[in-house]
Parts: sequence; C-alpha cells; structure tokens
Amino acid sequence: MRSAVFDRDHVLTRAMEAFRDKGYAKTTMQELVAATGLHPGSLYAAFGNKRGLLLAAVDHYVARKSESRAALMADLPPLAGIRAYLLHLVEEMTRCTCLVTRAAMELDQDEELHQRLALIHRSLEDDFRQALRAAVEQGAIPADANVETLTAYLLVGVQGLVAFSQCRRDPALSLAVVEQLLAGLTATR
Repeated sequence: MRSAVFDRDHVLTRAMEAFRDKGYAKTTMQELVAATGLHPGSLYAAFGNKRGLLLAAVDHYVARKSESRAALMADLPPLAGIRAYLLHLVEEMTRCTCLVTRAAMELDQDEELHQRLALIHRSLEDDFRQALRAAVEQGAIPADANVETLTAYLLVGVQGLVAFSQCRRDPALSLAVVEQLLAGLTATR
C-alpha cells in the first residue's frame, strides 16, 4: 500500500480553518474531508484520528502565528512592533475566531493540547519581553519599568482582546483598547 501524497501545509491550513470556524466538537470528519480534499483513509493514515488532526493543526497554527508575529515586529522600534502585532490581532479577530482559544475552551481537560497551546503563549511572552527590554534600553519606556510586569500586562491585554472579540466584534473599540494598552507601557508610576 502506498502512502498518500499531499501538501501537508495546505491540508493543515484547511483543517485549521475548519476547526476555527466550527470548533472541534462540531466539525465532522466529512467536513474535514471536504475542507482538506483528502480521502478519509488518507486523513486517518496521516493523522490517526480527528484529535490527531486537531493537534497537528494547532501546531501549524502556532508556527504560523509565531512567524507572522516575528515578521510584524521585525525592523521596527520595539513599541512600534508591539503595536503592529496588536493591530494585526484586532484585524484578525474581527474576521475569525482564535483557534488556540477555541480549542482550549472546548478541550480543557486535554493535557497534550494544553502543552501545545502553552507554546504559543511562551513564544508570545518571550517576544514581548525581548521587545520591552529593547524599549527600556532605547529610552522608550522608563528605565525603572518592571519588564516582567509589563510583559504580563501585554499578555493579559492580548487574552482580553481575543475574548472580547468573541463576544463583541467592534473593531473601533478594540483599536482604542490597543492604544490604551500601549499608553500603559510608557506611563510613569
């Protein structure tokens, strides 16, 4: 028996979109077959089962988000890079649901999934911490600023924006929240 040949990136992108649109529980294997263009046997051979496909889609999502964030923040002053990322996040959340948030809410008892989801949070935390340290070095943030607290502040802000967008898709208000988050980085105590 020969293995199916397919574009893994394309299949995972399509599965990611299907899970993001309907959630894990409401996305059927028939819908995943239609979305990916693979036969059921090929999906099962490549990913084991629906959960295996979700885990692979989450890994793909995390990798794409990390690459996208790095590109958005590259070659910009630190605070401008953070702003670019936050504005991109608002724009994206007005169009679709966050796969990480949706999966975490649906499968809150799945330890393997939580380990994967923690990767995106650690990566985001590291990127924010690095940008904030550079902002302190460049004088854009006060020298006595607590970088760890500001990193946590941004992480809470991102989670808040993502959760808010699930309840209320108001881009103008979300953009105002981004500006307030950024203003909080440079506020003096």
